[in-house]
Amino acid sequence: MIATNLFILLIPLAMGLFLYAKVEQSLEQSSNRSNAAMLEQLKMSLDNKFSEVDLLMRQVVFDPKLDYMLKIPVDADDVTKYQFIEFMRDKMSKYRSMTSSFIFDFYVYFANSDTIVKSDLRTDSRTFYSTHYTYKDLSYGQWKMMLQNEHRMSYLPVTPLTDAPTNDEDTPKEVITYIQSLPILTQAANLGSFIVLIDVEQVKQLFAQMESANHSAIYIIDDAGNTIMSNSDQRFPADLLAHIEGSNDPFAYKLTGINQMVSVASSKKAGWKYVSITPNDIFMQQVNQIQNWAIVLFAICLITGLLAVSIGAYRNYRPLQKTVSAIMRGKDMSKRPSSDEYEFIRQTIEGSIHEEKSLRSTLTQQVPFIRANYLSRLLNGHMDVDLTAVSENNLQFMELTFISDRFAVLLVKIEDVHLFSENGEQQWAHARFIVSNIGVDLIGLHHKGFSLELDRERLAFLVNLSEVREEVEADIRDIAQSLYTIISDKFQIGITVAAGGIHQGPTAIRNSYPEALAALEYRLIRGKHAIIHFQDMTDTKQHYYYPLEIEIQLINFVRSGDTDNVKKLLDQIFSMNFDSSHITPELGKCLFFNVISTFLKILNSTNTNQEEVLGPNFDPIRAVFNYPTAQGMQLKTQELYETLTRSFNVERSDHNTQLLQEIVNIVHHNLGDPSLGLAQIAEQFRMTPPYISTFFKKNQGQNLQDYITHKRIQMAKELMEHRDLTIAQISQKVGYNNDVVFIRAFKKLEGITPGKYRETMLPDRASLEV
Repeated sequence: MIATNLFILLIPLAMGLFLYAKVEQSLEQSSNRSNAAMLEQLKMSLDNKFSEVDLLMRQVVFDPKLDYMLKIPVDADDVTKYQFIEFMRDKMSKYRSMTSSFIFDFYVYFANSDTIVKSDLRTDSRTFYSTHYTYKDLSYGQWKMMLQNEHRMSYLPVTPLTDAPTNDEDTPKEVITYIQSLPILTQAANLGSFIVLIDVEQVKQLFAQMESANHSAIYIIDDAGNTIMSNSDQRFPADLLAHIEGSNDPFAYKLTGINQMVSVASSKKAGWKYVSITPNDIFMQQVNQIQNWAIVLFAICLITGLLAVSIGAYRNYRPLQKTVSAIMRGKDMSKRPSSDEYEFIRQTIEGSIHEEKSLRSTLTQQVPFIRANYLSRLLNGHMDVDLTAVSENNLQFMELTFISDRFAVLLVKIEDVHLFSENGEQQWAHARFIVSNIGVDLIGLHHKGFSLELDRERLAFLVNLSEVREEVEADIRDIAQSLYTIISDKFQIGITVAAGGIHQGPTAIRNSYPEALAALEYRLIRGKHAIIHFQDMTDTKQHYYYPLEIEIQLINFVRSGDTDNVKKLLDQIFSMNFDSSHITPELGKCLFFNVISTFLKILNSTNTNQEEVLGPNFDPIRAVFNYPTAQGMQLKTQELYETLTRSFNVERSDHNTQLLQEIVNIVHHNLGDPSLGLAQIAEQFRMTPPYISTFFKKNQGQNLQDYITHKRIQMAKELMEHRDLTIAQISQKVGYNNDVVFIRAFKKLEGITPGKYRETMLPDRASLEV
């Protein structure tokens, strides 16, 4: 349809282009003819003017007395010379009255007598040149030489005149000089010249008409190629002379980079050529204007025609186009059918019927995956539960129906698979299948359940609680217990079950799922193969037991190589935190991180080679946190500490160990002695204080005085548990005579004063011990 309408549209457009081409050609020819006619008119006008010059010349030069006067010598008597006066009065004045303003003036030069005669003057050549017509570009000698040379009806190019003293205001600024040598009828030597001065302004007035019409540059060229006159400041191009000799037809020419149109008119009367040089943009102004209008009209017609074609084709083709486009979108096709559209539609309908049957079969197979995706979005909070009638209709194709708006989420983590001999992906898939089906069946006894695989080891159960059941919390516990028992005993699959709280409303699933995740994280504390309910985690405490003095004591035991005390102290730390209190998984990880940090402190402070003790590229933090439960982390931590402690034990000799133990015992038994210090201990062992100081720091890793201070503060903290003792009494018992010094030492180590410590720390310590 579009192609046919475009072909019809192009017929008038093609005719219009043809007509425009003919009109343009006609206008161009008309412009050429007009320009040539104006140039011809200029030629005829000037030829008529110059005919007046020719007539004047004939009247003067054919005068019978002129030949005699040309022969009068310069020394003739006055009577003979009087003939010049008579010639001036009787002839020249008469001829002057017969000329027009085109001829400004004329005179005769008599060479033998060096006399100039004009209509109102007779004088010698020098006086005439200096007082009347002085040429700006010619000296007197050059001018006289010009008069004496032979000329045959010669026109000299435009020459400017200077202001002579006797010149009046009507004297032209520029003149064209006409010269005819005398006598004209004999072959004798030049005896004089007839000169006519033509006012250039008269010629320019004739140029002005043509110049105003087409802004042309007009040149008058004589038969010798000289420029007689021009209205342009530029010289006539020399290479253009050859073009104007051959023909008078207009031709194109490029001047100073601009395309020009040159017209030529030849004058047989004077032998001149009149040349008009017109810029193309002026010469073709009318043609260009019509061309612009034609382009605009053509564009308007083309755009309008295209719109009309498009609208017409669209209205006629619209129903078929919509049908084909709908089919193409459904088939995901990028190209339109090359065959007939109706045949394409028929084939598509037949194919669609077959594809629909195949699609229904495929959709039935994909329902479990679609349902799993929907349940996953519910779990992750990307959407809420919608129990409206519209939503129920939309969920039917996924075989999903909800019986209420109360939900709880159970998470099951498969810890180990003992039923299968191999532990591959197929065995894990079997384990997930078993857990999923048994879980859904157990939930379906009183409620409605849906299972969802989260990853290889974890499954989620959405428990849609029945509205008629009242003890729903007990049902959740029974379901979790039954699932754990059946899977563990009958199928020998180790699992951990975590249950979130029961919630109601559109956000029930998104609220219960994070709680189930938090309960599953609590397996770090409870260990594997456990049943964890989120409600049972509400009494957890937000702090753990690992005071600074315990850390210092652990460091000292390790550095002293005391393996037994290290193990006992680690057991005490883990027991205080995991057995006697409810600690959160996050705090449990933080505790292990701090204990491993102490381990790294010992390595760094003692410059121990980690690769020699633990092996190359060993990361103790990663090694501990690779265990999923606190029990596994505890065993790995004890293993690392035991390895490090034994390395210190191997390095020490028996003598050093004994000496260090004796120093420590002296310190422990004399903490209450104010004079206890490095000098007293060195005196007891009969050694120098520097040696004792160096030995103790090397083997204990701590300055002796700092060790005494730490032990005194530790003893003071233990005494503070007795409320009947004052701070001053405690300071004296631990070896401080001045309680101010004691307070400063206590605050330096503990960060708070003894009184503040007794108020804030001891109650917490008491609660931990309970």
